[in-house]
Amino acid sequence: MRDGVVGLLAMLGGAWCFSLIALLAAELGSGRVSSHKFQPFELVFWRSFFMLGQTWAALRWAGVAPLGPAGARGLLGLRGLCGVAFMASYYYSLAVLPMSDAVVLTYTSPVLTAFGATFLGEAWHSLDFLGSALCLVGVMMISKPPILFHLLGLKEGNAELSPLGLLAASAAAVCATCVYLIIRILRDKDVHSIVFVNYLAMAAVITAPVLGLAFEETWAWPSLWSLVLLLALASLASLGETMLAVGLKLESAAKATSMNYVQVVFAFCFQRVLLHQPSDWQSNFGAGLISAWGIVALVKEAAFAQDQVCSVSNKPLLKPPRSGPAR
Repeated sequence: MRDGVVGLLAMLGGAWCFSLIALLAAELGSGRVSSHKFQPFELVFWRSFFMLGQTWAALRWAGVAPLGPAGARGLLGLRGLCGVAFMASYYYSLAVLPMSDAVVLTYTSPVLTAFGATFLGEAWHSLDFLGSALCLVGVMMISKPPILFHLLGLKEGNAELSPLGLLAASAAAVCATCVYLIIRILRDKDVHSIVFVNYLAMAAVITAPVLGLAFEETWAWPSLWSLVLLLALASLASLGETMLAVGLKLESAAKATSMNYVQVVFAFCFQRVLLHQPSDWQSNFGAGLISAWGIVALVKEAAFAQDQVCSVSNKPLLKPPRSGPAR
């Protein structure tokens, strides 16, 4: 199987893990599964605490240095800090903006990544551009950002939003873009995929308590059931982040990150099936757009891989001897 297909499948698996993380985080943060409502940075700390144990165990079992190659540690540390900055700015934007507006602004990161990847010498084909545009439209149809729908006359209401919230959501998109590009830059540096996750966990364990204190969060010792859910959250995060790193190492940044939009479709399905929340034709149409691009991208990569196999199999292994005059 071609690396591009494996990369897209890895990104798809990562999107599935991240959508489950969002579901668990929403349940823990709402207080529906325990008497304590977990605060944003409290969740980040516990998730990263368990992640750190899992990544160190996995790296020890694989015989890989937890800090990675010496020449790549600076960028790896920057990857961890960018990941923490993403979580901090994204959680802040969710606190002061309508969730739909925060999501749409944050999900501009695949487009920013594709643009930034051109400076790394990666091509951004017209089909990739079209797919990213369709996915972004799909996200908007599902989340229905009030400011956009108000301007288009599709939704009434006050479109005034917090300038700091808009800045935070935009910063989250930039931080996510930096994470993706750093992974692409280090793809040839022999950095194990779990090492990327390890740096995120280390950075978050150190900074989450500081940020929680700065935002005056109230933390509490979790119950046994909450610890089980937090462990599940960390396991999904470790798996999802690892698959993200694998996908970005095997596929171009533009195409790989566009698969992140599938998270919105998964969240939409959870909303309908698990949470029994209603939807409308706009949400259904948006989910269809995103799903269609995911299918097209996978079929395109599979067809390209098949063409490569056929071209190799039809190529003669040895050149026929030159015919010449008999002697």
